[in-house]
Amino acid sequence: METKSEMAIEALFPDRIEAGKEIEFFKFLDEALDVGVAILDENMTYRYMGQGMLEQLGLPIGTIKVGDHLSVCHEAMLKHKIIEEKVVKSDLISPEKNKSGEVEKNPDGIHDFLDGRRIQLVRKKLPNGYLISMAYDVTSLLEKDDMLEVALRLGNAGYWTYNFKTKEYTLNRSLRDYFKAENIDKIKREGFLHTLHPDDRYKFRHALTNAPKNGDRFDVTCQMSTQHGQERYSRATGKIERDPAGKPTLLRVFVKDVTRERHQAAALERAKDEAIAASHAKSEFLANMSHEIRTPMNGVLGMAELLANTDIDERQREFVNVINDSASALLTIINDILDFSKIEAGALELDPVSFDLADTIGDVASLLSIKAKEKNLEIIVNYPSDLPHMFNADAGRIRQVLTNLVSNAVKFTDEGHILINVEASAPARASDKTMVTVTVTDTGIGIESHKIENIFEKFTQADGSTTRVYGGTGLGLSISKKIVELMNGRMNVTSIFGEGSKFCFSIPLQLDKSRNSPAIDTTEAAGKRVLIIDDIEVNRSILTQQTESWGMIATSCENGIEGLKCLRDAAEKNSPYDLILLDYLMPGMNGEEFAYMANANPKFDTPPILMLSSCDQPLSSDVLSKIGVVSFLMKPVRENRLYKTIIKELSKPPAKLPSMPQLASAPPADRAAASAPTPPKTALPSYSKAEILVAEDFKLNQDVVRLMLADSPFQPIFANNGKEAVDMFIAEPDRFPLVLMDISMPVMDGYEATSQINTFNENNGRPHTPIIALTGHALKYDRENCLDAGMDDYLVKPVQQGKLLALLEYYFTNNDARAANA
Repeated sequence: METKSEMAIEALFPDRIEAGKEIEFFKFLDEALDVGVAILDENMTYRYMGQGMLEQLGLPIGTIKVGDHLSVCHEAMLKHKIIEEKVVKSDLISPEKNKSGEVEKNPDGIHDFLDGRRIQLVRKKLPNGYLISMAYDVTSLLEKDDMLEVALRLGNAGYWTYNFKTKEYTLNRSLRDYFKAENIDKIKREGFLHTLHPDDRYKFRHALTNAPKNGDRFDVTCQMSTQHGQERYSRATGKIERDPAGKPTLLRVFVKDVTRERHQAAALERAKDEAIAASHAKSEFLANMSHEIRTPMNGVLGMAELLANTDIDERQREFVNVINDSASALLTIINDILDFSKIEAGALELDPVSFDLADTIGDVASLLSIKAKEKNLEIIVNYPSDLPHMFNADAGRIRQVLTNLVSNAVKFTDEGHILINVEASAPARASDKTMVTVTVTDTGIGIESHKIENIFEKFTQADGSTTRVYGGTGLGLSISKKIVELMNGRMNVTSIFGEGSKFCFSIPLQLDKSRNSPAIDTTEAAGKRVLIIDDIEVNRSILTQQTESWGMIATSCENGIEGLKCLRDAAEKNSPYDLILLDYLMPGMNGEEFAYMANANPKFDTPPILMLSSCDQPLSSDVLSKIGVVSFLMKPVRENRLYKTIIKELSKPPAKLPSMPQLASAPPADRAAASAPTPPKTALPSYSKAEILVAEDFKLNQDVVRLMLADSPFQPIFANNGKEAVDMFIAEPDRFPLVLMDISMPVMDGYEATSQINTFNENNGRPHTPIIALTGHALKYDRENCLDAGMDDYLVKPVQQGKLLALLEYYFTNNDARAANA
């Protein structure tokens, strides 16, 4: 049975119906093409409606039938909200307009549908009066065209064409915006040469004339006039298209503004000429400067050597050694600058000498520790005790390589530490050579993976921005790698962006057996118990390895709280430590506070304390002595000096400590509760533990307060933030007669928490609850801010145990203290 579409087709072709070919042909087209097709007669009545047309219009199948008028289609499109009514009335051809010969207002036939599609409607009138209507979804094509225009605009580019048959020029949108409107009209009338500078028009004509010799292609750069009247350089790349007979039909030309590139090229050419001239002057300048610098450096080294021969103590001698090392390093740098040309020419020669590798690494670490201290960084050296020290090699070049790697690590690290780790393989029997590997690891900014392969290029850093932020030329790593390779070694790098980098170089070194130092006599240290306290794991590991290699029994802790627990455990087991190796800079509780608390507790049999620090001695020798610190050493500490100091202190008879002083790190009196009232002599209530609420978000600080109050009449109950403290107080207001309040906390800070606790008491007719600020804020107005927020007093971290207990006792026994002092 024939469908309605088939019957309509039969009516169109009555004289050919027997063959049936037209029906099959239309069905095939309707299914195969992406274009929707419909046929209307002279009365605008549908004689054929393909399924593809309905799909393109977005109408359900069966909406339009053969015999329906065009208006039915318009009404259906409005009913199904496919297109706006104004488009139907203004742009689409109505039957009346068609009869009067009017044409639609949208000549390209592209219409915006409400579902976001853009459909092109094309109508062709046949000789018999019928209309063929076609619909095609051009959304994707138009989007690509828009993207192309945006790309051309961003790239300061465009294209134009010239039709040899019609003599017409066509310019794309970006190129039309490039010229003045009157220039565009002139281009269409007089040709594209009108836009070019008169002196460059011959270049374009010449390129176009010679295009057939180059495969109908040409490439020429000329000056052009823009819409702003500026003269710009533009590169035109063109191609001539021809018909089968070889006659030119179309000229396509791509145009790109290259003004900036031309200016940069000219600037580079000038810079190249200036660099060549400067290079000739550089050699003479460096030679003169070398002499001028060496003259005063000779005085520095000479006087430092004379000073070293006078009667000075060990600490002063270390300062002199640093002067010597720094001056020597400066001379090495001068030599390196002069040798740079030799490196480039491949004429650099090595100068092997007998040297101590451990001392060389220690010298570099000491020299760069000054810069590291400025950034609160630690330089850690791990040179295992069982490795040989004396080698024959170019010590200056090894120092140069190591100095570059460590200084880079300090430069690109803002927090954490730098580790210099040394390893060595077993020496080869035939040559007495051993492969020594030195690794410099930092916790800095790291290097992105795709930039690592270029890190050793000359004048290259991982990112151009690093030069602006950190300085440097990007030359050091290239020179270092060349030096290592000249020593038959290799250098590589691994890095995790944002976490740090690891630079490693391995070189074969000749052992100097005649000068390798004998092993350290560890008889005096064997069996001694040492407690190591340091917040950096690498430091703990190195100190543990060193002390255990001397026969000592080592225990390590990562903070002062754990250290106090170890002392308590040792006292309970009657197995005291013989020595404490104590870091000074630690979070929560620093070395000074630990030493103070350890020696203030009569239950602890506190041994001598050897304090290590990456910063200058923060306390006077008298204060150090009073808190049990028998010696102070700057990091990184060389192995021999550390061992000698340990043996020196272990051999001394135990000394009785004087009375404990106030902590040097305590805040000034006008900022840290020095004005707190003198605690009354009245005893606390008879019950042993009074609970106090402590709002503190940092776990280590909670441990500090807990230990400070361990032997007091107070039991701290901790809240991890201000909101938690308020909730705990409101839930049991009679439980907490006193509150210790931190200021900077997550969720709710101490100011808001204090306000809510005071408001709760006032609204419920309760007596005032004393609140004492316990905070790290120690600026000028912080105490006033706390009091203004409704707090009763103010203590600054790190707090002294005596002051804390005094304030707690005062406010516990005198709840009206603030009112009485008002």
